[in-house]
Amino acid sequence: MSAAERQRTCAACGGAFEPGERTELETVVDGGILYVAVHTRHSTYPPRRETEAARRLA
Repeated sequence: MSAAERQRTCAACGGAFEPGERTELETVVDGGILYVAVHTRHSTYPPRRETEAARRLA
């Protein structure tokens, strides 16, 4: 069973996964190594400084 099938929702936005939808995995260290599923182009990691600065200036 895949992480997306176990979770059923995105770890970043909470939105449901559609059947057959492509997902990405991210590693989370919380007393052990866990893998969480997220929608494509979503992330549980904070944005890089350069990316955030560019977004604010746009």
